[in-house]
Amino acid sequence: MRAPVARLRSAFDTATTRGTTDKKPFPGDLAPRLQVKQETAKSLPNARDIQLQQKFRARYLQPYISHITVERGLSVNTQEAYRRDLTFFSNWFAARGAIDESLGLKILRRDVTMYLSYLRGHGHESSSLARVLASLRGWFVWLKHFKLITNDPLEGFENPHRQKKLPLVLTPQEVLAIIEAAREPREIAMIELLYSSGLRVSELVGLNMNDINLGQGYLKCLGKGSKERIVPVGSKAQVVLETYLALLEQAKEERLTVKEESPRKRPGRPRKMPPLAKTSAPLNLPGTRKRQAMQNMAPLFTDEQGKRLSRLVVWQIIKRLAKKAGITKDISPHTFRHSFATHLLENGADLRAVQELLGHANLVTTQLYTHVSRAHLKNAYDRAQGSFGLGSSALIQSPPPGPMPIK
Repeated sequence: MRAPVARLRSAFDTATTRGTTDKKPFPGDLAPRLQVKQETAKSLPNARDIQLQQKFRARYLQPYISHITVERGLSVNTQEAYRRDLTFFSNWFAARGAIDESLGLKILRRDVTMYLSYLRGHGHESSSLARVLASLRGWFVWLKHFKLITNDPLEGFENPHRQKKLPLVLTPQEVLAIIEAAREPREIAMIELLYSSGLRVSELVGLNMNDINLGQGYLKCLGKGSKERIVPVGSKAQVVLETYLALLEQAKEERLTVKEESPRKRPGRPRKMPPLAKTSAPLNLPGTRKRQAMQNMAPLFTDEQGKRLSRLVVWQIIKRLAKKAGITKDISPHTFRHSFATHLLENGADLRAVQELLGHANLVTTQLYTHVSRAHLKNAYDRAQGSFGLGSSALIQSPPPGPMPIK
């Protein structure tokens, strides 16, 4: 009897020990959930840290954002990029516990270096790091100007080495294939304008009705730094735009007709109308002039809700049409701008004229396309070599006068 009792006792001890070490939580066990919740609560900032971050941004960051918005005249996209970069940096700086109750700002160079290493570790490329440094440089200069900091941590700091990549360019056949893949007049008009006028995607979606002058064949766009420029519109793009605008006018007339023919509703409580959007047209204009001004400020390209088309939607349309056309290149709306400049240079356009059409402030930026357009360089080299060759061949056929060399 002792042997079975001993075996039972050892089995019981083994089961008890295993249950204490390898115990799995049953569905109603709240201990693991509470542990995860406590760990999450420890990782999240408390109310005091959040309040310090808000005070820090209100004192140092928001005035600078107002400065670049009002005084420097930067584009909306650049303002958003600077605001996003500086907000991320301030949040990272505050998460390290570098902000105390006095809200004193003391940013060292090693802080910026650690932040760049943090971004590079999360997959940011050199171009993104250079933009972050540009945002921080402007902010630190402003802080030092107003004596909010004593030393600029980025003074003498070199930008990361950026690898120069040639822009991706489509061939004329690939551009034609993408245009043929489009079926809607709006899509065809967008691609024609991107390619024939070399517009940026932000300039395309920012076009209004009064920016297009089909009679004279040009358009007015608002580029980087809120700089306006006049760009010609190609003949094919003019035909497509005329068709697109005619369809818009026809759809507008149909909506008015349906509205007039619809039965009147019974009188009731008036519907609350949303506030009018702020426009450049004064509100004290007569009815006809006011409606005309509002129509001129209407966006050229809209979505299904009648709102201005976003850059993301244009990017999605380009991706879909490229896949439909069988284009394997990783293109974007900006690829048509690269193709526009490259094809102009290949067909003999002057580099200075291409700079004006693209709206580049510096000619060095436009010179990048001379490296892309190998055919343009080859033609220029052949023309130069042709004139040199005539002189050299004449010299070879008629030897120079003088005594013959002694053999």
